[in-house]
Amino acid sequence: MGSLQSLIGPHRLDALGAWAVTGILIGGVGRFAAGGHFDWAVLTALLVAIAVTVPFATRDLETTVPAELLGLVAVPVLIRAVGGFPQVTPFLVIAGVALLLAVVLDACTSLTMTPRFATVFVVIVTMAVAGVWAVGIYAADTLLGTAFLDGQTELMWDLVTAAAAGLVAGVVFELYFERSTRIARLRVSGADASEFDQPDASLPGNGTHHRIAARALQAVLGVLSAFALAQGNVTLFVNSGGPLAITFLPALFRREYGYGMNTSLVLWITVASTLHAAGAFELYEAFGWYDSLAHAVSASLVAGVGYAIARAVERHSRAVAFNREFRATFVVLFVLAVGVGWEILEFASGGIASMVGGEAVLAQYGTSDIVNDLVFNTIGALIVAGWSTAHFEGLAARLSGRVGRLTSSE
Repeated sequence: MGSLQSLIGPHRLDALGAWAVTGILIGGVGRFAAGGHFDWAVLTALLVAIAVTVPFATRDLETTVPAELLGLVAVPVLIRAVGGFPQVTPFLVIAGVALLLAVVLDACTSLTMTPRFATVFVVIVTMAVAGVWAVGIYAADTLLGTAFLDGQTELMWDLVTAAAAGLVAGVVFELYFERSTRIARLRVSGADASEFDQPDASLPGNGTHHRIAARALQAVLGVLSAFALAQGNVTLFVNSGGPLAITFLPALFRREYGYGMNTSLVLWITVASTLHAAGAFELYEAFGWYDSLAHAVSASLVAGVGYAIARAVERHSRAVAFNREFRATFVVLFVLAVGVGWEILEFASGGIASMVGGEAVLAQYGTSDIVNDLVFNTIGALIVAGWSTAHFEGLAARLSGRVGRLTSSE
């Protein structure tokens, strides 16, 4: 088990290197601002602000973020300063900001996380910020008359680039953590799951009502799948049979792992699956609000999974501690990242269909559809983060023994 906090310490020579890199970044802020690249000036200033947080908080100029780590996250700034790779370097800087933020939060607040979880956090933040960026520039183009976007394809390639940059940065940071001699290796026992237990929340009605409703919706999905199969419609079958299969996951978990989901959560999963399957019958095109509803409901489930993962990591190790605000933030970031990943899958599906012929299994309906999906994904995440996390405490308890890879650095 590794400790992020062990990266921070008073090292005179290392501090000199860190301050030298900070000085270079400050110079970069001035250069970008003078050249009219104010977005890059802001990004670089953000790196500087995070870098100086530790010495200012500890009131010790020799206590800094490791010079080699700060130099690593400064590389894309230097590349951009000489005009290289303008598409990918912004997202690499975002990844660097996320990593420095994780280290500083671990050092200066009650939050603690392991290097492995910090690496995952970097990837999630990079993809989530790409989603926020997509919504922001679309809003600017629509409301202010700017021309940042040149169509759906450009937007999607930006999201693909962001995802790739996040993954590459995650791999690089993971390698750094594995080889850094400053990462303290700790042997930490798992936490007692019972101390985290909270009462489960429920939807209106009792367990019998939930089960009846879930079975009725499964029957609807079964009819839709049979119809698609009889028509020989592969796209429709995938969009109805896939959701039908998802509704049987709770029964699979109960049989294979002995985990009985709360019936309200089972119904929640079934409703989300049914909404998406029914949408394949041109409901998305017929009713503009239907796609928004389906994405909000599905995103609420994804948010619950993100919450369960964060709580399971806490349960697994006493070396990890999150507060309520961080869990809520992580839930929203997780949903945004998954939403970006889903849009990339839809984009890839359309690309494959155009090459081999036929209809795309997963369809996109333009730039506004992509942005709308991301917005309502966020709404679903905010609902769960604010009011419905108790539904997923049982899932977190079940996952707590299976998240060792997120808490280990070895």
